[in-house]
Amino acid sequence: MAKDQLEVDIDELCEAYEFSNFENSYYLDLDTGEVLLIVHHSGVAEQNRKNKKKIEQDDEGRYIKVPSTDSREGYRDMQDFIQTVDDKDLREKLRIAIDGKGAFRRFKDVLKRYPEERERWFEFKDERTRKRVLEWLERQEIGSDFTILSSSR
Repeated sequence: MAKDQLEVDIDELCEAYEFSNFENSYYLDLDTGEVLLIVHHSGVAEQNRKNKKKIEQDDEGRYIKVPSTDSREGYRDMQDFIQTVDDKDLREKLRIAIDGKGAFRRFKDVLKRYPEERERWFEFKDERTRKRVLEWLERQEIGSDFTILSSSR
């Protein structure tokens, strides 16, 4: 089905994984490595219609839906990150922030006051996302027959 070595832009795929939701779906083209976006609301652009038609008419399994991140993963990531924070006071503020509804917003709000830790959080989260996406790729029919491209690394 897929060519011998599929070139996949891991940054683009990670972004698709993070931003896939009820309004947007992403598909990986197993022939080209391209990530296609489908927007699920009115007023869709021509490219969206073309992508949707390609995917709907696919009867060979060329397109596979990119999964979306789930809030439990994100919450676990915050918990795990907190364990890596050296500053005892910040660690406690973050623990309090993730307790209850609105945890993600409060967590980010606390980190806004700590730019170095905020940057470290983004790196931590990005690495976790990358690992999940690579594991997902490994589970697909393409196995390990892909080459990772990255625009930021």
